[in-house]
Amino acid sequence: MARIHTLFATVLASGLIFAGGACKKDEKKTDPAATKPTDPKQAEKPADPTKTDAPAVAPTGQTGDDLGLLPVDSEAVMGINFSQLQASALWKKFVEPQMMKGDFPSKLAQFKDKCGFDPMAAITSLAIGMKGVGGDNPDGVVVVHGAGKKQSLDCFDKMKDEAKKSGDDITRDGDVVLVKSKKGETVAITFVNDTTAVAVVGPNASKDGALKAAKGGSTLKSSPAFVEMYSKINTKASLWMLINGNAKVFDKAASMGVKPKAVFGSVNVTDGLSVDVRMRLESADQATQMANAFRGQLQAFQSMVDKMDIGNDGADVKVSVAMSQVKLEALVKNLMGMFGNMGGGGGMGGGKP
Repeated sequence: MARIHTLFATVLASGLIFAGGACKKDEKKTDPAATKPTDPKQAEKPADPTKTDAPAVAPTGQTGDDLGLLPVDSEAVMGINFSQLQASALWKKFVEPQMMKGDFPSKLAQFKDKCGFDPMAAITSLAIGMKGVGGDNPDGVVVVHGAGKKQSLDCFDKMKDEAKKSGDDITRDGDVVLVKSKKGETVAITFVNDTTAVAVVGPNASKDGALKAAKGGSTLKSSPAFVEMYSKINTKASLWMLINGNAKVFDKAASMGVKPKAVFGSVNVTDGLSVDVRMRLESADQATQMANAFRGQLQAFQSMVDKMDIGNDGADVKVSVAMSQVKLEALVKNLMGMFGNMGGGGGMGGGKP
């Protein structure tokens, strides 16, 4: 694992897993969640009074505050309930043992010694809004909750020398910190309040960019299209996400005749795993056809899970899956065996997961 030279290097490494290796930055600004309403005319006219569905209400509280900081043109949006995730039985069984291998424990201990706190315990949640997802230069904002402002800023100062040893550079201008890797990638970090930070990634990662992000402005909270889909997601789950159908991660699907307007849903991790995902298509007929196709393709997995429901809600294909820890372990072993056979017996990375 790379040297842990700052609190946010650790946080961003987690937060940007989903952003690494996707499409190049889309120069064309699109509607937030990247989807037009099912009826394009809805984007141009007031709500149709004949419709019975009430418009989605903009989120409030911490969730609303987070969406008020994420860029309106984000192609991929994600929320991670980090404290809940770490408390889950699956995390303790599958993740913690892996973290205790290699040099992670010693690096974490070094960080604690220098900065006086445990970043794994300090961080409670993350909210991420990115575009250029999967490309060489992802661009967006990460909102981090839980880390104390003074403690974190002091930590950056203390880690400057350690960062230089690995070729990185940390500079601080007032309450704004710039972390520049030896590859030239920069993250700009500042605080919104005593326990909430914003980190800007990409071409806007500068002092001005960080201060602008902290003020909010043209954000997801102002997008009716995003808010409507967001209202259908369980945002109290361990992880939730919404990916714009215009993102290039869907290019291959489009070449096969499937072009979603958006994919959104949640993953909840406790002593088992539950997944609820929606794929929004152009029409209810398309969603019905796709749901029927999914049922046929996923029928073989029915016995491997405790619950699998596939259907449609208007233009949305809905897939809900739940499984116990025992069935999850069995499924992982089966998949590892499949990959091992595909790799000529050696598996991926010499048979290691």
